[in-house]
Amino acid sequence: MNLPVSKSFLTRLVAVMLLALGYLPAGAADLPKDIAINVMDHLSSSSLHISATSGTVRLSSNRESVLIDAGQLIQISVRNGQIEAKSGSRVIQGSRLEFQSDQRTALVLNFGTESRAYAGALEISQAAGNLKIVNRVPLEDYIASVVGSEYGFKDLEGSKAMAVVARTFALRAIQSGKPLYDNERSQVYRGLSHATSVALQAAQETAGQVLEYNGQLIEAVYSASNGGYTASNASIWGSSQLPYLRAKKDPWDTSSPHATWEWSVSEAQLFGALSSAFGMSVRDIKFANSGADGRVGSIELRSSNNAKTVTGNAFRAAISRQFGSKALRSTYFSSSERRGTYTFSGRGFGHGVGLSQWGAHFMSGDGRSYAQILDFYYSSASIKRLPSSGGLDQSLIEIPVLSSGSSYSASASSASLSDVLGDDLAVKTSSSPARNMWDTLTKVVSEGSSKSQKPLRRSGW
Repeated sequence: MNLPVSKSFLTRLVAVMLLALGYLPAGAADLPKDIAINVMDHLSSSSLHISATSGTVRLSSNRESVLIDAGQLIQISVRNGQIEAKSGSRVIQGSRLEFQSDQRTALVLNFGTESRAYAGALEISQAAGNLKIVNRVPLEDYIASVVGSEYGFKDLEGSKAMAVVARTFALRAIQSGKPLYDNERSQVYRGLSHATSVALQAAQETAGQVLEYNGQLIEAVYSASNGGYTASNASIWGSSQLPYLRAKKDPWDTSSPHATWEWSVSEAQLFGALSSAFGMSVRDIKFANSGADGRVGSIELRSSNNAKTVTGNAFRAAISRQFGSKALRSTYFSSSERRGTYTFSGRGFGHGVGLSQWGAHFMSGDGRSYAQILDFYYSSASIKRLPSSGGLDQSLIEIPVLSSGSSYSASASSASLSDVLGDDLAVKTSSSPARNMWDTLTKVVSEGSSKSQKPLRRSGW
């Protein structure tokens, strides 16, 4: 029997098939409501505690489900390869547990000395004896927290620009099949405590908006400060030049507290750090001429019997691992040596490609709109609104906050930030961006090495 098929149904079916095959850009078809993302946090633990601020928590395994009253502490641990949850005399075990709160209820996670509150739901499993925790949260709620965590200023237009950038960054990662992390490897996400009132407003007023070029989501990278001159993606990462990430003067970033800086280190300490990082006994270094955007592209390291050339990024990463993020703040520097001491004079904080957070802040203070800010930092790109992207409580993504990477499928609706915070949006704000992104570097990039790795590419590095 032949059944009639509507034209609109066929159109949607073809669009979905073409999107799956990669022939349509993001935004050409409706976004699925629930999006599962593999994320690995840098933390690991075999035990923690969960509680709800109000209301009840539904604790579920694949075999049973119970309700836990507000304020009751739930102890989570790994036992015999299973996840065990204990609250009073009640014990539930399973390969995976889910914690679903009532609306307007935050789930508070305590592990070690850290405590974080999350909207949405938490899913817990284990690998190699460590807990893996996934926070399932609506997309726009996630964006609000990222804006508060990464940007942190109180100006609305800069926050709105950051919201569009963070949303584009996240959705491009999802579209590319890449995991999102809740730390500096992707975008810093700290749950409810960083979902400031202005960040929530920025996410709501730009809901669903992304940056596109030729119908594709752009590489929406950003950093704290570019030192008065944006860097090109080709200069920093050696990739093909993207038209929306070209180098140019940035008059707004010149007021950044990172616009100029200086750092000195003894030759012995410097050579020791480089020797350890690159597996050779460094006796001398030679810096290549800076590119058109002022960034140092490569450095030659010399030992008594050989030499190795490393990228400017690899050099900076090695220095940051040993001396901290505020030592060599960018590759936009010059150097000098006098009496056994090297002095680096530089500009900016971060890679300098794309949006400068300090620059966006000063552009906003100068009366520029978020659209003008985005047009300046991503020229040739355009703002688009994705279909089916409404306000808060729309598309869900899953953010593992204590994991080694695992995929989950969303199954139930969850409380959003607006549910949890209600009318009380007087949450933590900051007068400067949260810049905690470089102290936990784990990779170093070297050129000419048989074990070279890809650059540690993140939004702010």
